[in-house]
Amino acid sequence: MNTIVAARKKWIDAIHSKNLYNILDCYHKNHTFKGTLSKKVTYNKKHIDMYFSNLLQMKPSVTFIKSELKKIDDMYFDSGTYVFTFPSSKHLNANYQFVYKMVDGTPKIVSHFSSSI
Repeated sequence: MNTIVAARKKWIDAIHSKNLYNILDCYHKNHTFKGTLSKKVTYNKKHIDMYFSNLLQMKPSVTFIKSELKKIDDMYFDSGTYVFTFPSSKHLNANYQFVYKMVDGTPKIVSHFSSSI
């Protein structure tokens, strides 16, 4: 499970880096995605690019509040809550679930679902 905790930290660091490539590198090429600020589930790279490009313009930081890890067969489930904080001091709390699959020894997010609470 330490590799999944490290993968989550990589995602957090990628958000804080404000570097789109670093964020996209956390995801499997065949992912399912529904971001906190998104209204639809998508399966394509174009949408995730647009989503994170728009999010990064808002200059967020992210803090995980609660998380639970589970392994089922070859999949890892990371579920819980996090909060985005924006320079305006606005906060956005969200539920999330990341599902990871190992790709050449590296965990990649194959499914990301989050929604505001």
